[in-house]
Amino acid sequence: MSGNEKKELGDYQTPLEFCARVCGYVKRHVFEAPSAVLEPTCGIGNFLLAASRTFDCENLYGIEINRAYARQAREAVPSAKLTVSNIFDVDTRRIMWGDRALIIGNPPWATNANLIYNLPRKANFKGLRGIDALTGASNFDICEYILLKLLAEYKHTDSTICMLCKTSVARNVLLELSRNRIPYEKAEILTFNSREVFGVSAAACVFVVKLSAANTPDTRILCTVKNFDGLELEDTLFVEDGKIQTSRAAVDLEGRCQMTWRQGVKHDCGGVMELESCENGFRNKRNEVVEIEKALVFPLVKSSHLKQPVIQNFKKYVIVTQTEPRQDTSYIQTEYPLTWKYLNAHLEDFNRRKSVIYKKSAPFAMFGIGAYSFTPYKVALSGFYKKPLFSLLYASKPVMTDDTVYYLAFEDYDLAYSMMLLLNSDTVQSFLQSIAFLDNKRPYTVKLLSRMDLSKCIGAVSFHELQRVEQALKLPKRITSQQYIKFEQYIKSLQSPPRTATRTGAQPARTD
Repeated sequence: MSGNEKKELGDYQTPLEFCARVCGYVKRHVFEAPSAVLEPTCGIGNFLLAASRTFDCENLYGIEINRAYARQAREAVPSAKLTVSNIFDVDTRRIMWGDRALIIGNPPWATNANLIYNLPRKANFKGLRGIDALTGASNFDICEYILLKLLAEYKHTDSTICMLCKTSVARNVLLELSRNRIPYEKAEILTFNSREVFGVSAAACVFVVKLSAANTPDTRILCTVKNFDGLELEDTLFVEDGKIQTSRAAVDLEGRCQMTWRQGVKHDCGGVMELESCENGFRNKRNEVVEIEKALVFPLVKSSHLKQPVIQNFKKYVIVTQTEPRQDTSYIQTEYPLTWKYLNAHLEDFNRRKSVIYKKSAPFAMFGIGAYSFTPYKVALSGFYKKPLFSLLYASKPVMTDDTVYYLAFEDYDLAYSMMLLLNSDTVQSFLQSIAFLDNKRPYTVKLLSRMDLSKCIGAVSFHELQRVEQALKLPKRITSQQYIKFEQYIKSLQSPPRTATRTGAQPARTD
């Protein structure tokens, strides 16, 4: 199998020694005698072979889409019953006997967007609405889909699901376990070094869920996190009301943010839309000198730029074609003819944009745009950084951010400056790091930031702490008690947004 084919199948075969370790752990710490063992994407059958050697169980089953792999699995474990099929086309309860089953294995580590084979029928399986279902939020991990399928098939039994997966997938499944009130006895995340096992860099774990036919379902889930090597307790996850929080101590700032967190502009045409200043005006990413009107050109901040608490000098710029969602862009032709000529000269680049959100949009359309985009001050942070640094952004024109940046919008400098200090305080930082998962590609998202109650934040952070933050960030002394009182009154005046509120025209919050 070629490298591309392996990627298309999400194919990483688990070494037999590691399979034996996992089976040994299940026997010692979960249950000794499963009525049957199923490896749902069995590959060459290493988990089946390890299970046959570990458990006193004759009922071994495997499902595999690759016929060559299935032949190897049959040779390795002749007693196993192999089904050659796509796992998504098989009701595993129909091919396997027993309610004390062990479902064990290593499903594909890839998203639906990256796979060609081994895919379920396309479905909005998390019930996403509107634009969320059309953009990146609808991408999901194939392993996650398989785990949810197995939970649905084996709920209300005394079976155990034990899968190798990314830790972000395990946490998503815990949320679904809670949301669907599936009875369980035990949940564990056992972290391991994926580079040593598979030669790939990913935050990975052995995810164990021991289901229950008897326990009363509960929406609150407790999951221990241990290191698989030494089995030391690393953390405890608490899952309730669609949220996950760790046991790391922090002041309780949990709630609903009274301001709306925004995500920056999305255009998917960086080679044309993003510019740098030069002697003759602007230059695009292709090193072409660009002659256009300056009216539609705005300062741009990307995640990698957010390294200072206050930023007011910019090297990057972006062309902003709309001021509100779904705006007709034909006005550019008459009002800004040079810009219109430039955009049309690169029309093919815009036509190659893959996302369906552009299909019925105006030419050169953008997303994540609205009145909030043009406020004079923003307090922003990168979704990528492990330690959140909130930066105050402003210039002679409104500053735009890309869609990897999240921000609050302000009309008043003093309020924006005070918010930057508040969010960089140890109290708020500690809370954010207690609810974020640093192994995610984006530890901080709109969804996570929206859990921060600003009234609780200002109640927990004194004026003197803001002074200490200012000093720690090496900023000139600017915050005054009068500004603090003004800011405190502003926070108290804010009303929590209604639960049904959505961000018109903005991009959805991404979980990983």
